[in-house]
Amino acid sequence: MFTFTNIPNMDAFLKVVEESRGQVQLHLPNQAVCELKGSDLSQRISRSLRSAGVPLCISLSDPQDTPSFLRYMMEAGRVA
Repeated sequence: MFTFTNIPNMDAFLKVVEESRGQVQLHLPNQAVCELKGSDLSQRISRSLRSAGVPLCISLSDPQDTPSFLRYMMEAGRVA
């Protein structure tokens, strides 16, 4: 599971989500889990959580997606 505390460019983050091979699940603060990829509602929820300063926790169904998310995290860290 990945926890993102800083997402300076939500559009770039969601692009990584949409380009992933497998499912990307968003873990909500109330312990619910929803599919982030391809879900406009889940993407709006993630934007509102980010705006509220709540860390985003995601899990990936396909391990091959891990490098893309790690790359995003490293690049976002340089911007922040």
